[in-house]
Amino acid sequence: MPEPDQPYRLPRTVVPSRYDLTLEPDLDTGAFDGAIQITIEVVEPVTEIVLNANELRLDDATLTAADGRTVEVSKIRTDDDAERATLDLAETAEPGEWALAISFRGELNPRLTGFYRSTYTDEDGRTQVIGTTHFEATDARRAFPCWDEPDLKAVFAISLVVKDGLTAVSNGPEVERESLDDGRVLIRFADTMKMSTYLAAWVVGRLELSEPADARGVPVRTVHVPGKGHLTSLASEVSVHSLNWFADYYGIPYPEAKLDNVALPDFAQGAMENVGCVTYREQVLLIDPARSTQEEQLGVAETVAHELAHMWFGDLVTMRWWNGIWLNEAFATFMSMLAVDDLRPDWEIWNMFTRDRTNAFEIDALETTRPIEYEVRSPDDASGMFDTLTYVKGGAVLRMLEQWLGAERFRDGIRRYLGKHAYGNTETHDLWDALEEETGEPVRRIMDAWIFQPGYPAISVDLMGDRIRFSQRRFIPSKDDDPTSWPVPLTVRQVSGEEERADRILIEADGAELELLAADAVVIANAGSASFVRVWYDDELRSRVVARAMNVLSPIERYSLVDDAWAAVVAGTASAGSFLDLVQGSKDETDLR
Repeated sequence: MPEPDQPYRLPRTVVPSRYDLTLEPDLDTGAFDGAIQITIEVVEPVTEIVLNANELRLDDATLTAADGRTVEVSKIRTDDDAERATLDLAETAEPGEWALAISFRGELNPRLTGFYRSTYTDEDGRTQVIGTTHFEATDARRAFPCWDEPDLKAVFAISLVVKDGLTAVSNGPEVERESLDDGRVLIRFADTMKMSTYLAAWVVGRLELSEPADARGVPVRTVHVPGKGHLTSLASEVSVHSLNWFADYYGIPYPEAKLDNVALPDFAQGAMENVGCVTYREQVLLIDPARSTQEEQLGVAETVAHELAHMWFGDLVTMRWWNGIWLNEAFATFMSMLAVDDLRPDWEIWNMFTRDRTNAFEIDALETTRPIEYEVRSPDDASGMFDTLTYVKGGAVLRMLEQWLGAERFRDGIRRYLGKHAYGNTETHDLWDALEEETGEPVRRIMDAWIFQPGYPAISVDLMGDRIRFSQRRFIPSKDDDPTSWPVPLTVRQVSGEEERADRILIEADGAELELLAADAVVIANAGSASFVRVWYDDELRSRVVARAMNVLSPIERYSLVDDAWAAVVAGTASAGSFLDLVQGSKDETDLR
């Protein structure tokens, strides 16, 4: 049984390796029948098998050994509060491989979780029903009995029995279609890669599919309600580019045989990274490029790239438990920016991200902020991670590390991590360890401080003769004596005439120093605005930056200069007059986005 301090974890006496799942949904009545055969490994002698099930009726079960011997399941007990089913065995099942077969029934969920009902109105004014899924974090158990924890990965072979004429898609490509005597068809899909239960997916309904685009042999389609095919071109373009770009970046081919992007009228989240069958809220996938703004197109592109980044980081390699979900989301945020920037550099997506980062700065300066990663006991505890601190601060901290290590060294560390842990599960420190092994830098020590401590520092930059002094203090206006410190990765750029130099430094609790490039050098203490910090210059260095801002600073750096100056006013460490002087000096600004 689970340890007393881990009541949400299943016992590891029995673990799955394969699910052969057949579902028969009736979209008219909202009910479904199911049959599943789960290949399991009995690790130690057991007289009961415990797995997850929620809002399902389990009708009967049988347990069969590899040699054909059966063990009777004498009783099925369900616990709705614990979301579990316990199968009592008539005799002990010994260690080894077994096949557990269960027949079950359920209803399409009205709450946009599990196997649920979505609807649209067709051109004749009739309501059409779509049966679709959303399982993250722990709602696969609403659709079929399973070991519904992310580290209990298995292969899925999914089959659907549906009315003839309906479209059905799942994680793998369709491999067989059989007409049945009752006018329905049995559709079998290819085996998936080894994956977590929350990534299984299927969609059934009166839907249309776009013509497949090609991403190095991978067919890419968009699934949508009838009449919206003209809104799929941008999603297709971004998908093909992202799959190819990520395959090159990660050094690993796309891990599934096809990709379907499914636009749903009813979807609780923005999108969900189910392997090979990514589901989206219709509004964030379908768009007419000729009648939409750049901001709207960028939103679609970033969402699609974000979900496809997960195919490797999150799906191929998955967190061991839900405390690690922040890294899945933060990394996908960061990677989507890289991919979209490569596709459309004219969109200047990093400028947009820097503006979004201001929101994370403001939240993280509050006493009520939280660390990026925290203890998660129940899966519900992880729901608090789907916020600005995860997506934006998390992505910004990864960007900080990438810029400090260098893009190629960072990429090589990611390749090492994915290659080592493919089809498996990891803790957050496994990523830091891979980057540390690749680069020789103290990545784990740096990143542990950034993810397990709330808040962030303000860096003071002072001119001391021919040297520059850097010191840090947590930026928290309501508590200016907070002693928290971080190892701060910082890239410092100096410009003097035609000469320019960039230095990579690590600011510890006791600060750091650099040699001044020249007596009149302009010091840009957070080059590219890459680090998740505020910067305070002393009067002399600040006057130099302001005087040459238009020809020395990039638009991102100018934005951060103004943003930091206003934060200082709000915190009471600078006067409103000093901010107005800065704004006055920015009257020639040309980048108004």
